[in-house]
Amino acid sequence: MLAKDPIAEYPFAQAALWQRCLDLLPALDRDAALLAPRGVTAARIAQFKHDTEEFGDMDPDTVMVQQGVTVTEGKDAVRIALETAMQQVLGIIASQDDPRSARYKRFGASSITAMSDAKLHLGATMLTKQGRRYLAEYAGVGLTEAMLADIDTQNAAFVDFLADRREAESSRAGATQGRVRFANGLYRQLVQLCAVGEAYWRLTDAAKAAEYVVNPGVPTAAAPRPVVG
Repeated sequence: MLAKDPIAEYPFAQAALWQRCLDLLPALDRDAALLAPRGVTAARIAQFKHDTEEFGDMDPDTVMVQQGVTVTEGKDAVRIALETAMQQVLGIIASQDDPRSARYKRFGASSITAMSDAKLHLGATMLTKQGRRYLAEYAGVGLTEAMLADIDTQNAAFVDFLADRREAESSRAGATQGRVRFANGLYRQLVQLCAVGEAYWRLTDAAKAAEYVVNPGVPTAAAPRPVVG
């Protein structure tokens, strides 16, 4: 059974979650002795600090997105190089044979830019195979072995890039899921610590109680209040 992708429990961006955790640390240090009888032990605060620091060292979600954009741009460049090499050869063939003719279609490639990645790879393979088979017929209009070899080179680079992209996407997805799970755990700690601190100061010091609001951007009543444990 495949594991489901984790769902973010925190109501703001990961960067904002990290900043909120950092902002809470001074209040926890100040109130450590007061909150200890309520379960906020020194060990618990130390764990929260450690997890906050570790979370800050992880690549943020925005970096993950940018990595995906970079991979896509790289794939586009490799694909365009292969398409260009194929179009050069097909242009030479078309100079002798009508693209609608059976002679042209025997090379197995048309509408290159609309092909899926898999079909483009197969189309390039067929084109070089047929190109070498009929090289002598088109040498007079400019077809050369070097052009066919260039398609082979670009096709191999294209396949390698697709394999690398799949591996990178898998690694990126795993890192993203791991970060969401870690962020969920950190958020739970934040909510629990804030619940204790806010309850302690609510009736005696509104300013200090406000320091323990989970999400200062929303009314206090809207902040989640899990069971403290």
